[in-house]
Amino acid sequence: MNNYSELLPKMLFGEDLKNTLQILPDYDESVRNLDAGTRLMELMNIYKVFVPQNLSLEIYTKLYMMTVMSLQQKGTVDATRQLNANHRAMTSNKEYRGIITGASSCTVIGPSGCGKTTSVQRAVEILGGTITNTQPYRKIIPALIVSTPFDANYRGLLLQVLLSVDNELDTDYYKAACKSNVNAQQILGMVCQVAHLHIGTLILDEIQFLVQHRAGTTLYKMILQLINNSGISVMMIGTEECLDYFDQAPQMARRTTGLQYRNLDYGDKFKELCQELFHRQYTKNISELTERIYVWLYEHSAGNIANLTALIHDAQELSIMDGSECLNITSLIKAYDKRMQMLHGYIEQKNSNRKKTSYKTTSSITVLEQIETKVTVTDVTIAEIAGIIKNKDLNAIETYRKHFNVEEVVV
Repeated sequence: MNNYSELLPKMLFGEDLKNTLQILPDYDESVRNLDAGTRLMELMNIYKVFVPQNLSLEIYTKLYMMTVMSLQQKGTVDATRQLNANHRAMTSNKEYRGIITGASSCTVIGPSGCGKTTSVQRAVEILGGTITNTQPYRKIIPALIVSTPFDANYRGLLLQVLLSVDNELDTDYYKAACKSNVNAQQILGMVCQVAHLHIGTLILDEIQFLVQHRAGTTLYKMILQLINNSGISVMMIGTEECLDYFDQAPQMARRTTGLQYRNLDYGDKFKELCQELFHRQYTKNISELTERIYVWLYEHSAGNIANLTALIHDAQELSIMDGSECLNITSLIKAYDKRMQMLHGYIEQKNSNRKKTSYKTTSSITVLEQIETKVTVTDVTIAEIAGIIKNKDLNAIETYRKHFNVEEVVV
């Protein structure tokens, strides 16, 4: 039995992993002295910057372990039985059951623009390209990314998997599956066969499409059958709207447990990303990154990596085009107002939700303090004391202390 997982590159950890994932295009400050057209072209490099966050490290680790689990099942006795079962399904209309068990499936869920897909793509690149085994001869794609069809058509997804394999291995599976006498069940058998032979982990991007279309339930059932019958690992990537859908039934929730993320919190990770992006200034006049700009960027990006990158890019682009040539609060506000109008509602809602959450704890503490405060009641009313203070121009706090227990609180 061959252990195909030994053909993978060595697993990375810690700083080695972070440095390998990171992408920092070359930047020379002398670029600010070039003409406007050249600087606008160079400015596009900002979109190539990739600073790994915690989600990037976790996605790589999860994907590597899933791929190892899948590759270890190839070449076993059960794998041979599964190949025979898949062949019978390809050549007949009879239903069949999966032989291999224990294949891993998981989800990566988070808001659009938080860096899910980019992190997955970087992890796939680090896993390396096609691996080749000589005895027996076999080519295997460690991780293959395909996008979920916009109409949640399961036949379309199956054909897309075959087409992607053809592009990687120079095969003709897609052409064979497009014959008029091949039904959907036979195509599924073919994909299970191809996946078991040539794919480590299948990554389905934009999985939220199955939530948005009425055919999504059928597509999801097909994915479950693909997992059971091919013995490969499947990773599904989507937005937060998938969560309620996967919670509908225990069998769905069990197979879709995985990684859940949100936008960045205001802290060191956010500032590190801001520094790397803000450092790349293509305007003639250089600006310093201050605490005020940190706060403004966070409030107007909602901690979203895609929004933050677009703000800094568009602010410089507008600044170069209108001749102001400076990346500052003024140019950032202009970019936010002119280029991100469609996101204002989303960002304001995120900021509002964050403020409500942060104030909740403070409010509860204030109520407790008020309950515990003891007040000594005298025969003098507050209104009478207020009149005395006003008429005699006395110190209000000192006067009230003569009649009540007064506690000063710093706000």
